[in-house]
This record gives sequence, structure tokens and C-alpha cells, in this order.
Amino acid sequence: MRFLVSSLFLFLLTSQTLANQLEPFKATYTARFNGISVTATRELTGQQGNWRLDFSTNTLFASIKEYSRFTSENGHITPYHYEYRRKGLGRNRGTVLNFEPDKGMVLNVSNPERDLKDVSPHILDKVSYQLQLTMDVAAGKEDLQYEIADGKKIRKYTFAREGTETLDTPMGEIETIKVRRVRDADSARETTVWIAPQWNYALVKLVQREENGKKYQITMTNLSINGKNVSSGQ
Repeated sequence: MRFLVSSLFLFLLTSQTLANQLEPFKATYTARFNGISVTATRELTGQQGNWRLDFSTNTLFASIKEYSRFTSENGHITPYHYEYRRKGLGRNRGTVLNFEPDKGMVLNVSNPERDLKDVSPHILDKVSYQLQLTMDVAAGKEDLQYEIADGKKIRKYTFAREGTETLDTPMGEIETIKVRRVRDADSARETTVWIAPQWNYALVKLVQREENGKKYQITMTNLSINGKNVSSGQ
């Protein structure tokens, strides 16, 4: 369950206005994993030069909370602090990272033996990269590749556009951009997300198919931008 929740919500995307401008927002998602109902919330707060993106989800058996603090300039996100906390589903877990891009380092406060050195100045964390992806989609970029510090190593994610599609959501019908994560040719896993330009490039749907054939899906149920609820009529 922990792997499914963390890997799925790793791809949860949030909203922003233009390729180089963010706006505060709050989004709610609902899903079912192995018969368990899950509600997740993502919220962006702050202002230019000091942003915070929070994610939280709770079930009867566990809770996950994580957040990233970062700056955004000229369409590029630079994280400086990331935290992850999980309770339940076995042993509690936590990760705290401090980013020092000018020194090419990511310091693992939770486990200094896992400090990362000689990292790219464009390194991201598992929350901030999601916003960078949506900003790049908004900017019309085709090269959607990212390096992410996950606490013990650097992972590389690649995404590809797959056209547009109209979705019928709990919030109304909406035009979306379909984006797929590119995996190794021998991988049976598939992850696809649908992003709505009309809703400031917010994620409205995610579908993941596992190697065992199981399918998991999340759907946006509510979105507010600058405190104002949105719908397909806006």
C-alpha cells in the first residue's frame, strides 16, 4: 500500500497560471486503491521568491504528509527544503532534505550518510518537480526530463505529450493535455496524467497500470485558485 500511494501521488500535478507565474491554489482528489478509499489534498501557498507546496492523504490505516519549499524564477523552480512523513502501514518513516544548489549538494538531514554531491543545479524534489512539469507543459516544451532527489539517490523521469482529450469530471467537462511517463521498453507499468489548461494546468485525472494488470485511478473533485472555486464554465 505504501509503495502504491507514494508512487501514484508522486505524479500528482498542481496548478499555475503561466509558464513563469504561480498562483496559490488548493486541490482535492479522490481515489480507491485495493478497495480502500483515499482523499488527497494539495495546496500551494506563498508568493514570488518563497513558495510552499503541501501534500497530505489520510486513511484508516495511514497518513502521508510531505511538502517542498522553493523559489520560482523565469519558469524554473529551485527547491531549498523538502520533508516527507508517513505514519502507519508498518514502521513510521520520514525524510528531510536541504538543497544547496550553489554547492552542488543535497543534504539528507535524516541520514547524513545519504548526502548527495555534485548534483545538477536543476535538481528537484519529489514534490517540486510536479510543478516544474506543469510549467513546462504550459510553456509548450517537448523536452520533459527531470532529475529528482529522493533521499538516497537521484532518479531521472521523462514524460511525453500524447495529444489532447476531453474529460467528463465531477467538476464538469474539460479539455485536457494528455501526458505519459516514458519508461523502459520492458516495463509493463504505465502512468498517464491529464492536465487542464483552462484550470491553470491542474491535474484532473491520473491512471496507473501495474505490472500485475491492476489499475489505479485518481480524479479531481474540487479546485480553488486564489480562494475562488473553479468549474468547466470558467
